[in-house]
Amino acid sequence: MKKDGVRAVIELRITPQRDCGFGKIAERVAKFEQVEACFLMSGGYDLLVFVKGDSLQDVAQFVAADLSTIDGVLSTATHFMLETYKAGGVFDNPGDGRLEVS
Repeated sequence: MKKDGVRAVIELRITPQRDCGFGKIAERVAKFEQVEACFLMSGGYDLLVFVKGDSLQDVAQFVAADLSTIDGVLSTATHFMLETYKAGGVFDNPGDGRLEVS
């Protein structure tokens, strides 16, 4: 594994709570040190969570032991980031700046 760890994007489907909607669960999720960002989304899931861990197993354990056990969390879907091509508006390996033609 790379020395900077691994990153994953996790989709969470949650049940909104009376009087506070999604906010209380979102705040609870956001407080974990592994969580880098947490967004309320429209579409097929409710929260989009960006996490960082030391290894694939570390992130998987976090999802299994911490996220999926929160009351109101209906399901999770974890997507590991395998390669970065562009982040923060900056290309990771820009080459000569031209698009490849095949």
